[in-house]
Amino acid sequence: MKKNNQEKQRIMRQAHELFYREGLYKTSMDEVAAELKISKKTIYKYFDSKYDLIKEATFSMLKNSLAEVNEVLAKKIDLASKLGMLLENYSCEIRQVSENWIKDMRTHYPDIWKEIENFRNEKIYDISRKLILQGKKEKLIADYPPEIIVETYASTIRAITNPSFILNSNCSMNEAVRYVFDILFYGILTEKGKQQIKKGKKKFIAK
Repeated sequence: MKKNNQEKQRIMRQAHELFYREGLYKTSMDEVAAELKISKKTIYKYFDSKYDLIKEATFSMLKNSLAEVNEVLAKKIDLASKLGMLLENYSCEIRQVSENWIKDMRTHYPDIWKEIENFRNEKIYDISRKLILQGKKEKLIADYPPEIIVETYASTIRAITNPSFILNSNCSMNEAVRYVFDILFYGILTEKGKQQIKKGKKKFIAK
């Protein structure tokens, strides 16, 4: 039983890497078998179809990624260190994804794509909440309502960590994340901008 499970995990892991690299739609089961150096019969012992292989392999990798995230969140380290580790992990992961994989998943496997999006959105919100609460506990985040901060933070992270955004952006994942975090934590206004906004705010309140 253990040997069978290891073989199934190996098939999912290497098939997922191939799908990431070459795309989903045009990658045949023959090519998957050749990549793994096994027969198609062995693959079909564990998966009824290519669709089943794609779905199981995708969600197995998502769960593995989540386990790595939870491991970082559980560490007894400061918020900045956690953010650095999480961003590095995600940067390594996103670099493996091809544009073909995203297009194929959206076009040919929309139900799986929807499940991926739902999974990501739910987990990003939960992860953001834990990080924000730690930041407030460490007195690193101002005393605004936590739910407002979490919603703002989570929505922004969902947007920039969308694979299609990264692939179509003119900046790297690391650059995009750095810009967003600078904006979230330091704002978009220069000192001159802050002074003008303060004046405008006072005039608005006075009315």
